[in-house]
Amino acid sequence: MGIVLAGPIALLFPGQGVQKPGMGKNLYDRYPAARRVFERAEELLEMPVRKLCFEGPVGELNRTDVIQPCVMTVCWAAYEVWREAYGFEHVSVTAGHSLGEIASLAAAGSIPWETALLLVKERGRVMAEAAGEHVGMIAIVGLDESQVEGIRAAASARGRLWVANRNADVQFVLSGEMPAVQEAERLAVAAGARRALILTIPLAAHTPLMEAAATAFRKAVDRLQLSAPSIPVLANASGEALRTVAALQEELRLQMLRQVDWARTMVSMRAMKVRTVDELGPGRVLASLAAKHIPGVDTWNAEELFVDFAGPTTA
Repeated sequence: MGIVLAGPIALLFPGQGVQKPGMGKNLYDRYPAARRVFERAEELLEMPVRKLCFEGPVGELNRTDVIQPCVMTVCWAAYEVWREAYGFEHVSVTAGHSLGEIASLAAAGSIPWETALLLVKERGRVMAEAAGEHVGMIAIVGLDESQVEGIRAAASARGRLWVANRNADVQFVLSGEMPAVQEAERLAVAAGARRALILTIPLAAHTPLMEAAATAFRKAVDRLQLSAPSIPVLANASGEALRTVAALQEELRLQMLRQVDWARTMVSMRAMKVRTVDELGPGRVLASLAAKHIPGVDTWNAEELFVDFAGPTTA
């Protein structure tokens, strides 16, 4: 008996931070559709995608200009297996976290996946150029929004600092100048945060400090031939449905500078009465958030959906 997935279904695509050696290997080993994606990605990117994804090393895989196209490749390999196994009939919405937003546009038919992959390669390149020793990001879990805002405001005495991600009611990422990030870590621990972790990403992502990278990325975005999405794409910045080419272009042009408000994305999925969330990519970060914040939703990731499937059906 195959897995039965109840509609409406949301397809979600993760972003930077989910990478690990071995990602995508089960899909590659088992499904011709996934193998075709990896092989084509290597041709387009002119980099050893399979070796990087399957073997690492971690130090190489964690480079921003490597992570982004590699994660995008795994996401798209999972999507192609999904499409062959389950079809698209009951999919009502798609969304992706930061980097994953570009995969979500491809899934909605707004951009060919090969074009999306090259766009992600350029995104990784310009963001890598913006990296530096004096900027960073910190994840804070277990404090509410007012507490995190208080920490951000206090730590800003040491440098510029912004809320880069609001992933859930008690899960945030702050981004900015490293002295402020380090002070935020101290303050979060003192406030009783369950977790306060400075990320190994030498970027101030989703802040005005990314202006130079965003300007370079806009040039690539402005060359794109986008189409209106076949299904709604939920925007990172607002959580609202993007339905027009103009809205998609505006979202991409400002993506590096704006906060990712994933909490609003989940509110929108609740309002759309999503019954099944399928995370297509490494891990189940977004599926786990959905399980905690969307009552009654069924959540799956690519490993769970595909490795043992036999004739799945949708309902």
